[in-house]
Amino acid sequence: MDASDAAAGIFLLLFGIVGCALYGLIVCSMWRMVNEIVGFRFLISQALTDILLMIQFGIWPGIVILTQNEIINESWRWNIHIYLDFTWWAMVYHYTVIAWSRLAAVEWPNWFRTLPHGTSTMICAIPWFAGLLQSLVEHQFEWFTPLYYSPTRYGMHSNWEKYELSGTNTYYMICNVILMVVPFPLYVLALGVLFQRQTSRNSQLRSKYSHAPISTSSYAAQQRQLSIETRLLVPCIINTILFVVGQVFISQCSKHGKWMNWAVMVVFATNSFVNPLLYLFFSSVIRKGVLSNCRKNFSLSAIYNDYEMRSSPKTSSIVMRLNHRDSTITSNLNCRVHSPNDQIIHSQCN
Repeated sequence: MDASDAAAGIFLLLFGIVGCALYGLIVCSMWRMVNEIVGFRFLISQALTDILLMIQFGIWPGIVILTQNEIINESWRWNIHIYLDFTWWAMVYHYTVIAWSRLAAVEWPNWFRTLPHGTSTMICAIPWFAGLLQSLVEHQFEWFTPLYYSPTRYGMHSNWEKYELSGTNTYYMICNVILMVVPFPLYVLALGVLFQRQTSRNSQLRSKYSHAPISTSSYAAQQRQLSIETRLLVPCIINTILFVVGQVFISQCSKHGKWMNWAVMVVFATNSFVNPLLYLFFSSVIRKGVLSNCRKNFSLSAIYNDYEMRSSPKTSSIVMRLNHRDSTITSNLNCRVHSPNDQIIHSQCN
């Protein structure tokens, strides 16, 4: 292993680890609010696919490059590729599910915010099942040419001539293009509904609740959830656009040298890495949740907190008064201890 191998491998490894750790913080924050914010249920499902992809396009190839070893036996390439395609198609199908959830959040907000957990779970299971089914079916055809990790190629490798002539490349292009296009009409509809109906809905709700002050809190809660769901629309659209750009780059550069192959791995991992960054930037609720979790998990020790509390001026004065009170009470009690001459002792204390 030379210096270029070490640089390529360490970058992918650290990039994947940081991305998974960051996504872990985001998922923990969203998980605490899934009862209140239904959209987080679908984003958590998508987050799981992104974490798996950062492992297989960041951590895994990083280890392969650093060890200069494919790690798995050559006879397992076919089975491993079934898993790799399963996670890939699950991620791609999630784009459509996320787009639908954004449309449902703004088109049918009352229905969406009361969506049962069971229904949400079934909807989230659809892209996972579809991805697994597609991966299993495609691997049954003799013309299908799988990919495998290559330490010398800095990423995925295959018999590229057979990959092109067999139609595998065409198959991937057609499927990815179709599944990339499907979410955009849903986002367009969501934006149209948002821009056309938001103003009128707000005015109607304000007029309605102005005559019923008791329901003001209900109106505020409904508006807050609608605002949160709406803000999640922006990062979802941006991530879909980045996915399209990444696919164009990948299709043009995946067979041109090891560093271009390495760049494809970086683009794959970045496509998943950018999601938590977008959520942090656009969603104040997620941002506050992450900061709150960090304060709880990385707070100062109890001893140091106690020291800080006692060392503060206000607390110190309170502690001094309490100590003085305790000493006074103790002295009074001592003066009342039974003794042979209790009357004399008591008078001396007074």
